[in-house]
Amino acid sequence: MGNSGATGAVGPQGPQGLNGPTGATGAQGATGAAGAPRRVERYTQPANTSGVATFTWPTCSTAPDVDVIPGWLTISGVQQMVTGGVTSQTLSGATVAVKVSQGTLALSGTPFRQADSGTASTVRVICN
Repeated sequence: MGNSGATGAVGPQGPQGLNGPTGATGAQGATGAAGAPRRVERYTQPANTSGVATFTWPTCSTAPDVDVIPGWLTISGVQQMVTGGVTSQTLSGATVAVKVSQGTLALSGTPFRQADSGTASTVRVICN
């Protein structure tokens, strides 16, 4: 027998084979750190003679989310909506312009007026 000849060039890559079976699921990882605790609180305050209610609460560590919760009251036998808007806030309080619904006859009329002194307003505070 004679000597082997030189190695030839590499041929083209063949087709991809079939996928093998799925492996077993790994162990569950460690539980992550707990998130910051949340406070969800409601406060009710009466409006002053200017229709403004001033709220205070224990100081939050981050800027709170403050929402006015609409409500209803009866004035002279008529159901009216009480609502308002937050005009300023801090980590420990807010001021709210309290409004009361009113009937309007003209299109130029406003559906809300300044609340009377003593009209209760409620806010929801969400913070850490």
